[in-house]
Amino acid sequence: MKKSYTINMRIELVHIFLGCLYFIISFPLFSAEIELPSGNKFLGKIISEDERSILFQFQGKDYRIPKSELTKNEKDKSGNDFSIGLSKITLYDKSQLIGYLIEEDQDHIILQTQIGFVNVEKSKIEKSELNREKNFPPPKKYLVSSLESLNTFVGLGYGIYRSPNLDITLNQLYLNLEPAYLDWKGFGRIGLQLDGIWGVNSEYKVNMFNGIVYYYSHYQFQQNPLLDFYGKVGLGGNYVNTIAEDRNRSGLNPLAMIELGWQGYKLNDFQLRLGINTFCAFETASTVCFSGPTIQGMLKF
Repeated sequence: MKKSYTINMRIELVHIFLGCLYFIISFPLFSAEIELPSGNKFLGKIISEDERSILFQFQGKDYRIPKSELTKNEKDKSGNDFSIGLSKITLYDKSQLIGYLIEEDQDHIILQTQIGFVNVEKSKIEKSELNREKNFPPPKKYLVSSLESLNTFVGLGYGIYRSPNLDITLNQLYLNLEPAYLDWKGFGRIGLQLDGIWGVNSEYKVNMFNGIVYYYSHYQFQQNPLLDFYGKVGLGGNYVNTIAEDRNRSGLNPLAMIELGWQGYKLNDFQLRLGINTFCAFETASTVCFSGPTIQGMLKF
């Protein structure tokens, strides 16, 4: 009976793990229209953004663009990926029109300018610089290759845990590394976590060491940096040493971890993460799970 319960418990944990992974990575991208200082406009999708830049997807490629180099960033635009450049027209009366080429035939040119659509007779044009190219990509200097560094995060955290099966409180110190080259096309990244865990009660004391590989992603509600929430799911190994008066037991077990939290506080290259973490060690005879709050400071390089 106990063995059957353990198997069912493990199956349920796998279902929870896969469900949370799907939940984290299935958020939609935001359509947006951006404009660069050159006047070129691009309609694409914003994958993510921080206080300094946006990660912009256009025709299947990702571009990291500093916000200081955007003259316009309008979200919730609809349509397929599209780009257009500025055109300039000088008339014989020396007046000048600047806008986007919408239509052209043998006798007329239609520009979209700041005052609206303007229909210009070609016979009145002294000089023109027409940008007829459409659907061109953003400048290559913004292009993010699969190996190009975006940001690497290094963090140090502390957590407190309890288990419904054991009468003990555990303390945790942990180190995180989220390398930029393990970024997954702006949707998330692979990270590494090392935990040192200890706890004492009246009967025994416990020391643990966890090594975890996890998938991390985050989502901003309404494109508000303060409403930035994250999730982590991971697998790894758990070394546990239990010391009591009449016994000393050690073992190495597989481990699964999930963490959900908030990371809306950022100051320059510092990011604060507040979360609820749960990890389960799958021992031979039973499964032991611990849950509790965590606080972590991350530095961005």
